[in-house]
Amino acid sequence: MRDEVIFKLYANEYYLDYLRKHPKWYFYLDLDPMYFREFERVVKKALKMTTYDRLESLKNQVNFAGAMIKYLASQ
Repeated sequence: MRDEVIFKLYANEYYLDYLRKHPKWYFYLDLDPMYFREFERVVKKALKMTTYDRLESLKNQVNFAGAMIKYLASQ
């Protein structure tokens, strides 16, 4: 595996953890470093780290806070 790919993997603990749990990616990353972008996309999607997932989480938190305020105001 090329040094730049290894440095990117060790810079992010989530990537390393995912790689250890899904070793097929060792083959792809060793074959061609251009697969790293695809690897990043798959990791972010699997760990729900995409922008959409973060916005969805924020929306849920706001809805929960609104429901709590509404509940506490009604008492």
